[in-house]
Amino acid sequence: MVTVGRFERILLPVDFSSDCDVVAHHAAWFATTAGGTVHLVHVIVNPLDDLYQTHALPPLQVVDAAEAKAFSLLRAVAERCLPATVTRVLHVRHGDAYEKIRAVVQEIEPDLIVLSTHGRGGIAHLLIGSVAEKIVRHTPCPVFIVPRQR
Repeated sequence: MVTVGRFERILLPVDFSSDCDVVAHHAAWFATTAGGTVHLVHVIVNPLDDLYQTHALPPLQVVDAAEAKAFSLLRAVAERCLPATVTRVLHVRHGDAYEKIRAVVQEIEPDLIVLSTHGRGGIAHLLIGSVAEKIVRHTPCPVFIVPRQR
C-alpha cells in the first residue's frame, strides 16, 4: 500500500490549457486521498488575451472583466474536476506567472503543488524558461508534474 503524505494544502496553478482538466483530476485525487484543500490559482499575464474576451470593452473595464472571467473559468474547472467533498479556494492574480504563483506559495504554504509540464505559453518557455521548471527548482514543497497529454 502506498502511503500519501499529509497534503492538506494543494496548490493547482491553472492556465486553462488543453491539459488543465487532467492536471486538476490529479490534484483532486491527492485532495480526496489526504483530505486536503485545493487552491486553484490563475495568473492573468495579459488581460487582452483572447481567453478573457475583453477586446470590445473600454480600457478601464478590461482588467476587472478579465479577472471576472478568470474566476468564472476557475469555478468551472473546480466544478468539472473536483468532487463536491473537496474544499476549494480560488485565487486570481495579475502579472508574471511564476512570480505570482511564487507569491501564492508564500501566502498559503502548500504541502504539494500539482501542475502540467506545458501550458498556454507556446514557444516562450524555450526563450525564458518554463514556469513549471522554475517552480520545481525554487519551491520548498513537493511538486507533482503531469506530462503533456498527446
